[in-house]
Amino acid sequence: MFTYVKVTQNGCSKLCYVQVEVVEGRIILTDVSGLQSRQFLSEKISDLDWQVFDEYYGGRRFSFGKDEMSCQVYEAGLAVIDYLYHQLMQVAV
Repeated sequence: MFTYVKVTQNGCSKLCYVQVEVVEGRIILTDVSGLQSRQFLSEKISDLDWQVFDEYYGGRRFSFGKDEMSCQVYEAGLAVIDYLYHQLMQVAV
């Protein structure tokens, strides 16, 4: 699924257009802007310190964090947050 994310680490924020995937218990963010895509985040879901689903200016959002890093995944397309919710539920079982 493709959407926008905001990654904050060590006080610096980065906004990206990414492909979001949940593969083998990992959440993977791949930056797809520009000519070459590159994977810039791959975290085991079980290692995340916190996760929350909420609303942000009328759209749904998934946020998670680990140590000094936090990430907000915005609902910029149909079913992005639903996809993440269902994938995370399967990992939790």
